[in-house]
Amino acid sequence: MRNNIKVLFATSTLAQGMNLPSEAVIISGDSRFDPEADKMQKLEAHELLNAAGRAGRAGEGAQGFVLLVPSKVIDFDDKNNQISGHWMELQSIFEQADQCLIIDDPLKVVLDRIHDGVTEAGSSAYLLSKLPLSIAEAESDPAAVLLGKSFSAYRATVANDADWVSTRIASALAARTAIDLPESDRWLEQVAGATGLPVSLLQQIVERIDADVFSGTTLEVIKGLLDWLDTRPSQLLNLVRPESLEEMFGTPYKSCTDDEARGKHALQWLRKLWPVWMSGAPLCEIERAFLGPTANLKKCRNARVFASRLVPELAFLAGLPGRLVAARLRAADDESPVSSVLAALSGAVREGCDSPESLAVRLHLTRAVSRVAARKHYDAIRHHIPPGSSSEAIEVTMARIRTAEILVGFDDFEAED
Repeated sequence: MRNNIKVLFATSTLAQGMNLPSEAVIISGDSRFDPEADKMQKLEAHELLNAAGRAGRAGEGAQGFVLLVPSKVIDFDDKNNQISGHWMELQSIFEQADQCLIIDDPLKVVLDRIHDGVTEAGSSAYLLSKLPLSIAEAESDPAAVLLGKSFSAYRATVANDADWVSTRIASALAARTAIDLPESDRWLEQVAGATGLPVSLLQQIVERIDADVFSGTTLEVIKGLLDWLDTRPSQLLNLVRPESLEEMFGTPYKSCTDDEARGKHALQWLRKLWPVWMSGAPLCEIERAFLGPTANLKKCRNARVFASRLVPELAFLAGLPGRLVAARLRAADDESPVSSVLAALSGAVREGCDSPESLAVRLHLTRAVSRVAARKHYDAIRHHIPPGSSSEAIEVTMARIRTAEILVGFDDFEAED
């Protein structure tokens, strides 16, 4: 059976507690055979809800989709405005909160706010920052195409409200901030559109790149990023979701007076916890680094929040220097490679590795091996890894890892002799 099951076709046996991660559950029938009564019986509400609960799972997917195919055909008589009685039986199974609701697009509310002139904060500002920018000589604006394909635009079109579609798209396009950049730096707009970050913030990172701040090892580049954020602590909240920081750092963080203080509080902990994660240490060591050596570890809640909520955000932050370098090279038609450290940095942070080589070992061993075990394997073979280029692709690094494993095998063979 595949490890990652995307769609699960289920009968009543699904309600008995099958533990399979899935994005969608299709329940084929709302009844099951009762051997005691020797006939089909309708599923109880708790059985259907338990089966439906297989869709979406913490750590696998935040949301799930459930389709219930009734065992009896439900007829709709539009002329007489009548529906099959079995529909009423199904409704009686679920509480009102579990019954079907009209699906709407939350984007509609955001587009309405932009049309009303609310563009400087919240969801409106976030959406505007994410809209792709038009490319010179392009036939159509990609943002207009994107918004025109949204569910809210579809609903308005079906309702014969073409005016809503045209006015909301026009307002969103007009609200995009015009940026006065020299032609040689227009590539920054594309990175801004792809990342949702303001050009002014990306320019600060480019200045650090040009100052050679991000030219060292993996940990030195991370230190360079933290040093930059120390000069503007409030910017951390533009790069990492505030709710992730709140969940990790709790009341002391939330009680800070402003974003500047909150950024400083979070950064002092990131300087302490981030290197521990990158060293391949187990969660218990991260928990001790956060709570102290005498901490009651229990389930290592804080370390798990760090790994599941903050690490993906930090991986995004770590990937920005390499992304900017690559975008600038492409804009100049320069085929020079990005340094291995910058190219692999986002993946290294995500996997908890402190070098391209340790990341290559993690990828080579696959997720079948734990992060901690992969780090131990890297430490065991690191002295056999042949030297490589500072700008090689990760596939080349992985080839060096395979060579190291062969050399280790020869050493083991000679030791046995």
